[in-house]
Amino acid sequence: MSVATASTAAPVKVSRLAVFWQSQVGKKFVSAVTGVLLFTFVVGHLLGNMQAFQGAEKFNAYAHFLQNAKAIVWPTRIIMLAALILHATAGIQLWLRSREARPQPYRVPLANPATPSSKTMIWTGLLTLGFLVFHLLDLTLGAAFVHSGFVAGEAYQNLVATFRNFGKVIFYSASIVGIGFHLSHGLYSLWQSLGFRHPLWTPTIMKVALLVGVFLSIAYLTIPAGVVTGLIRL
Repeated sequence: MSVATASTAAPVKVSRLAVFWQSQVGKKFVSAVTGVLLFTFVVGHLLGNMQAFQGAEKFNAYAHFLQNAKAIVWPTRIIMLAALILHATAGIQLWLRSREARPQPYRVPLANPATPSSKTMIWTGLLTLGFLVFHLLDLTLGAAFVHSGFVAGEAYQNLVATFRNFGKVIFYSASIVGIGFHLSHGLYSLWQSLGFRHPLWTPTIMKVALLVGVFLSIAYLTIPAGVVTGLIRL
């Protein structure tokens, strides 16, 4: 007669961090926190790039400072890369879960209908990711230069050269508009994810987020527009 033996295998332990990451709330929280980090970088990058309007000497000095400040630049790059990966992963997984939960749209309109920026978050996010890769290839590595040569260490000259290409101006402009859409909804939703939700605050937060997204888009667009109009020139 055979005797069944009970399994002595210990149950698999799942860390609290893994449980948090797998939850809907956890992914939204990670997306919000990494979104704050990325937004801070976007603002800082804009402030640095606006120095192009002050001429080649000022802009190249800024670029050379970044190249030599490795103790600051490399930790920042690592943090921003980790934030970007987590932000993109959480965003895509949340979008996929939403699609699985409701493959068909609501037949009755919601009380708070989705805005164009919220409807296109996944697409503007992917556009932003593609733009970032192209931007690094273009003005950091010089691999995207076609008609004019990339000169290492000459950031101002490279900036002017890249925006003398009409195709790049169109692509950069479209990407920046997409980033503005992404930011306008992202800045609003991150407050919701962090628990700042109240009937009195929500409309104001939504309006401020929209204004910030529009402002940043316009500010970034002034740089290629400056080259096209001759305000930024060699």
